[in-house]
Amino acid sequence: MSRSIMLVCFALALVPPLRADVQLIAPGTAQQDAVVVDTGPNGICETTAALGDIQLTPVGQATPFRTEIRCGANKVAETAAAGDDTQLIAVGAACKNANNPVVDTGPNGVADTVAAGDDTTLIAFGAVPSNTPCVITGGNGVADTAAASGDDHLLLAPVGSAAPNSDVIGCGPNLVVDTTPNNVNPGGDDAYVSGFSLGAPCAQNDVVIESGANGIAETRAEGPDLVLKVARPLRLSIGRGQPSASKTVKVVVSNVEFGASAPASRTYRLSATKGSCPGGTVNQVDADTNTPGLQATASVPQGGNVKGSFVVKIGLADVTSAASNIPFRCTVNVDAIAADTDPDVDDAANPSNNSTTVAVEVVDKNDL
Repeated sequence: MSRSIMLVCFALALVPPLRADVQLIAPGTAQQDAVVVDTGPNGICETTAALGDIQLTPVGQATPFRTEIRCGANKVAETAAAGDDTQLIAVGAACKNANNPVVDTGPNGVADTVAAGDDTTLIAFGAVPSNTPCVITGGNGVADTAAASGDDHLLLAPVGSAAPNSDVIGCGPNLVVDTTPNNVNPGGDDAYVSGFSLGAPCAQNDVVIESGANGIAETRAEGPDLVLKVARPLRLSIGRGQPSASKTVKVVVSNVEFGASAPASRTYRLSATKGSCPGGTVNQVDADTNTPGLQATASVPQGGNVKGSFVVKIGLADVTSAASNIPFRCTVNVDAIAADTDPDVDDAANPSNNSTTVAVEVVDKNDL
């Protein structure tokens, strides 16, 4: 008998394009999300962002959505969110590692949840962390807020300043430096990081060119830069002045199990992981959207189906858009895993029916 739970997801698979050097800051801009003002010792934002900067924390509140509780050593989420805190991993669901966020502080930024089981506490119940981001730079990466209020700290001054010596170009998949600094603005002050030069070997995640004292990227990555277009990817657009963009991805899990001994239903677990996307892209995985709250598992009747979902969220600091027709692209991995074969997806003849990828395309309008 073949036991198979088939996953149908409303997006298409994609192989990411091969690129040489990697653009980390769009030419003509500076580091997005650099902290201009922090909340000071009391942890409450008291400064109003000037036009051009982003009010990351509402005035009179603590910085929202900070990781409050993480998964413990047993790698199972055991804490249920309270108050306005956000449940990031369903209670009872497996964590990829012991540091996965399980609960964040929600919109008000105050910890309303007490950790359960062996989950670990990062922010104590009722506490508000100090010196967290209040105002950050907007799409151009430069400070527009002239002064801090209350006990907030002004970290980036004067107006028009950008974070100096920021990462501009990273080492690409070919592990060779292909880019010459200041190829967009020949008079710029970008420079090779010590130890790197044109044609020199580099390693993955190495930063090879950084901005100078002015903090503005004046270099565009060179080398192979292929863009592959596919039909119907998940498209996100980060609007001007917005820190992120998100969408809920819906899936349908069908139980097509065959045979006289097949049970009336089969329990499954929905797994959605970041794949090639930035850390934190995937959250709020729900195996059964018809049941209130996040469900770690659900039962799928034979011949029937269950609807699940997860949220894809991309921040502006994760995306560098050099042109509107060149999207940032990554893929999310999704699996429907039968409970009695977990962690293997199932023991069917074709287990790949249980797995798919979701293509994500993002354009950051703050860069353009």
